[in-house]
Amino acid sequence: MRLIELQSEFNAWADRLLTQAMSSSVVAYNFNLYEHATQFAIQLVGTRSFDMKDQDWACDEIFSSGEDLFSLPHAVVGDRWEKGLEAAKSLVESYLHHGSKAEVLKASSGVGVGFVDGDIEFAHLRGSQ
Repeated sequence: MRLIELQSEFNAWADRLLTQAMSSSVVAYNFNLYEHATQFAIQLVGTRSFDMKDQDWACDEIFSSGEDLFSLPHAVVGDRWEKGLEAAKSLVESYLHHGSKAEVLKASSGVGVGFVDGDIEFAHLRGSQ
């Protein structure tokens, strides 16, 4: 399996979750990354606040995929955290261009991607292309 093959699975996962999140008053979204022994895992959260200067906005959750995580196997993306982050950001950016619920993400103040114990990189900021 390759990353390009994971994209359609990621898109279906994101579509399902964003359908659930649409009814809430989410201001911004973050794709939280977790590192496990054989994979990286992605969790989607929606937050009630957003502040580019304070990355704790991603902790102000009003929506979460909880234990419904998307798996990025080390066998596909590599086992270095940099590769996990790069793969996750690539999936999110592609979804922002082609995903059926991408407008939900784009309508928010921002869309971040990052490890829960690290910095957030932005895949989208409202008003930027």
